[in-house]
Amino acid sequence: MKPSLTLCLITCLCLSFSGMAANERQQERHSERQKDRQQERQPSRAQGLQTEPRRMVVNGPEQAVAMAQRQFRGKVLSVQSSGSGYRVKILNNNGQVFSVSVDAASGRVSRN
Repeated sequence: MKPSLTLCLITCLCLSFSGMAANERQQERHSERQKDRQQERQPSRAQGLQTEPRRMVVNGPEQAVAMAQRQFRGKVLSVQSSGSGYRVKILNNNGQVFSVSVDAASGRVSRN
C-alpha cells in the first residue's frame, strides 16, 4: 500500500472516531438538559406542594401523655384534644401545675 493512501485511511479513521466521540458528548449533554427540565417541572416541597399525605406522629392521647412525661416529670392530671394535637396538664414535684402542648403532626412537645 502506498504511504499516502495509508495516511489518508488513518486520517479518515481518526476523523470518524472523533466525530463519534463528539456525538456521544452531545447526546450526554442533551440527556442532562432533559433531566434538568424534568426536575424543574416537578413540584417541590418548598413550594408547598406535597406528593404524599402527611402521617401523624402522635396517634392518640396515651402517646401524647407518654411524650409529655418524657420531657416533663410529674403526675398527669388531664389530657384534652386540641385543634392540632393534645394539651396535657401536669402536676410537678414542686406542686406546680402547668400544661404541655403536643403537636400531633410533628410530635413537638412544648410547655405553655
